[in-house]
Amino acid sequence: MTTSQPSLRERHRARTLAEIHRAALDLAGESSYSDTTVDAVAERAGVSRRTFFNYYASKEDAVLGLTPPHITEAAHARYMDRSTGDEFARTVRLFMDVLRDATGPPEFMAHRQELVEQHPELKRRIGLHVTTAESLVVSTVTEQSALGASPRSEETSHAFVLLAGSVIKFAFRTDSHLAAASQDDAAVQHALDHAIGVFRTALKEIS
Repeated sequence: MTTSQPSLRERHRARTLAEIHRAALDLAGESSYSDTTVDAVAERAGVSRRTFFNYYASKEDAVLGLTPPHITEAAHARYMDRSTGDEFARTVRLFMDVLRDATGPPEFMAHRQELVEQHPELKRRIGLHVTTAESLVVSTVTEQSALGASPRSEETSHAFVLLAGSVIKFAFRTDSHLAAASQDDAAVQHALDHAIGVFRTALKEIS
């Protein structure tokens, strides 16, 4: 399956998102997270306050690099392409794609993690972010299941997606290089395939 290259507008948006995110991280590191303001971040990034809020909903999101989770056309097409794996494997990948598209550049991952450890209140924002992404994936999986011969309930689809999320968490915990390589599609797929295999083995042992 071929993927289209990002447009000029998309590249500009990605660049501005990264610049604001970097400014927020730098300011939080230089002084303190609590003293970092939206106005200061906007000034450091060279954008207006209005532009800041066009890209990030809050200071928290700018520091964490979080944008509203959504399912891109490319991610949806990959999920629908049965040649890329069975339904569970495709669900894991869809969840990963949604999270990756709504999170800041991987090169800032270590700095983000450091701030989260220093300011545990940020973990709550991350949790809400993941829950929003999870709900999107549940809706997609439920919709597709309804079109099949044996549709699942939304409750079962939710459990299906929660299991997919556990696979992703496991992949990151067992592959220390995955966060830094999260833009390397082959590396991501390899790590997810390995994690899926481990989970399949574990589930067979309890079935």
